[in-house]
Amino acid sequence: MSYLKEIYAEMGVKNDPPEQYFVSGSRYMLLEKELRSLPPGKICDLGCGRGLLLRRLKDLHVCYGTDYDSGAVQYCQSLGLSAQQADLNEASVLPFPDVKFDAIVISEVLEHLLAPRNALRLIRRHLKPGGILLATVPNAVPLFARFALLFGKSVDWLHYPSPETDQTGHIRFYTLESMARMLKQEGFVVQRSCGVSFRMNGHFWARLCYWGPTIFGHRSEEVYTKMEVWLGQQMPGLSPGLFFVCKNQ
Repeated sequence: MSYLKEIYAEMGVKNDPPEQYFVSGSRYMLLEKELRSLPPGKICDLGCGRGLLLRRLKDLHVCYGTDYDSGAVQYCQSLGLSAQQADLNEASVLPFPDVKFDAIVISEVLEHLLAPRNALRLIRRHLKPGGILLATVPNAVPLFARFALLFGKSVDWLHYPSPETDQTGHIRFYTLESMARMLKQEGFVVQRSCGVSFRMNGHFWARLCYWGPTIFGHRSEEVYTKMEVWLGQQMPGLSPGLFFVCKNQ
């Protein structure tokens, strides 16, 4: 557990990507699109880091966030954001006991948790009936990993411990089916799922996202990312990331 605490603390400091990610990253683009499609309400980002999503959405929603790392939480609070520290492995309630949320985000978090089901039960407890859960996780077997597995090679992305998982802190591994099954078992209705971050599959796919739109005269990072979103919708199980839109029953 001390290993995980070090990873959580390091991620809390590093998890402050630029706002450009909402244009250049399909995961961020879809998160914002889904949240902006909802009526104004109360949302919570579990694993909010230094508050990028909270800052981005505060013009529409009343935003709350939690993170394991106290430094990240203090940074959010210094910006006037409603953020509190929480350990999603062990907490029985979120640090906003009287708030029921219209939407909760848990993005790139469940793969780091010893007790991911505890986090999902927390979400159900604090999400309004009919409220929306947006969840993203890495895909254990994206296209780039399947080629290596086909020839019997070791894939650090998939195995713990390995040099890659030691760096990323991934200890849980999900496929499109296994993640959907866990969400359903914990009481959520999976409304939609798709893949994200398809360009991580390798140089060919990154160039395809560029050259495809360029051939038709579209030259912008936003268009390239929309091409990546399209690929993730067509081939979700082969995407390096998985994106789920769920409803609380």
